[in-house]
Amino acid sequence: MTSTPNETLAIPLGDLEAWEVRLGFGGGELTIGPAEPGMLVAGHFEGGVIQKSPASGKLELEPVDPGRAVLSGCRLRWDVGLTAEIPVDLRLDTGGNRSTIDLSALRIRRLELHTGASETHLRLPIAGQTSVRVECGFAQVAVEVPRGVAARIRGKVALGSTKVDETRFPASAGGWASPDYETAPNRVDIEVSGGFGSVLVS
Repeated sequence: MTSTPNETLAIPLGDLEAWEVRLGFGGGELTIGPAEPGMLVAGHFEGGVIQKSPASGKLELEPVDPGRAVLSGCRLRWDVGLTAEIPVDLRLDTGGNRSTIDLSALRIRRLELHTGASETHLRLPIAGQTSVRVECGFAQVAVEVPRGVAARIRGKVALGSTKVDETRFPASAGGWASPDYETAPNRVDIEVSGGFGSVLVS
């Protein structure tokens, strides 16, 4: 097996009050959780990472050459920590991978997950209000809403399945929702779309 670079990345938080972060990743294993205090992003990037900052308050991370790595049998594994200290808008573009994404301790205002041919377990924040958009291809996505967090779920996977825990989120006009969704201080608004795959919300 061809060896791959194993990089460590540590980006200080700085003095901005919010960030937009985009991660592009495919063909390996991705884990996301909280970073240590004072860090915007910190983690280990087996397979290498390219860092881009297209504008102030925006950060993009991508593998060095994911296509070449997969073809050569290289291992791609990212263990990423994100700040829990300030609000973050997060976009994840993934495919051909397995992802474990724990955002429970983070302050995520908006989350976009675009994924195909993958398996993803996503745990949402326990506090605040979060807008979530899930777009999947041939993918399995399990979305966990923490206890004490209200949710509204809309949309579906056209040729796949969308399953919702109706004991917590009863069917409502246009989808499913917690009975106290409109007044809950901690809540998530989830919109699902895609042609294939399966999405489970519990």
